[in-house]
Amino acid sequence: MQLIGDKIHALRKNKNITQAQLAEVLSISSQSVSKWENHLSVPDISLLPMIARYFGITMDELFNYRLDALNYKERFIRFMADNGALQFGKFRLQSGRLSPYYINIGNYQSASQITKLGEFYAECIRENNVESNLLLGNTRHEIPIMIATSTVLYNRYGIDIQYRIDHHADKHFKTGDRVTLIKDTLTSGSTLKATLHALQDHTAQCISDIIVSVDRMEKGDGLLLSARHELEKTYGVKIHTIVSVDDIIHAMEKGLVGSREYLDTMKQYKERYGGNEYGN
Repeated sequence: MQLIGDKIHALRKNKNITQAQLAEVLSISSQSVSKWENHLSVPDISLLPMIARYFGITMDELFNYRLDALNYKERFIRFMADNGALQFGKFRLQSGRLSPYYINIGNYQSASQITKLGEFYAECIRENNVESNLLLGNTRHEIPIMIATSTVLYNRYGIDIQYRIDHHADKHFKTGDRVTLIKDTLTSGSTLKATLHALQDHTAQCISDIIVSVDRMEKGDGLLLSARHELEKTYGVKIHTIVSVDDIIHAMEKGLVGSREYLDTMKQYKERYGGNEYGN
């Protein structure tokens, strides 16, 4: 049976953090983490729930963790599929494209779903070292996610970040603010572009980062660059995504989500509409 120190070591490596970083989260010394991983001591029982929450797993998963357990991106894809947010079939998108898959964020309706979604957004913010003093949301679907994300950042990481709702909050922005915009899915980028355009008179200089749950990696309006890189180039922002369509395709290949019958169609769709990630 795998020892708890080995399990923590595997979780830490999978998350790509150091012993010192884990120790900081748990308010203990890095030597304590080192002793766990070298089987010289074990965590105090009071720390186990904190360890499980930090790595986004249950206590059962902590004590039954396997080296081949799902990584962060795979867990999010399973979460979307299990909650009906990731759907396969034929869907006409706002861009007019006929897609074999659809991200239906409207299916997140319970407190548990929104809280878990906030955990993934918060983890994305932490893993990408996003430095921000304010979160911004501006749609009825994204505002609950923004609030859940800010709550997780405080409860789990001790980051007390402010948040604002919709573009009418521009009067609250001030020089020096670094604003992170919470968005759901990035397709052609037209919706996000409209949002940034509506904000630009008062807040464009403040918006430094955008967190997106799924990057479909599709062409933007320029029909060359991907929407993500087109927006980054045009507005000077950095877009961070929890997963991309490549991650979804990889998860389908591994059998982590069903609908393998759509795998070839998914690849064909990406081949047709996928944007240039580097602009060359």
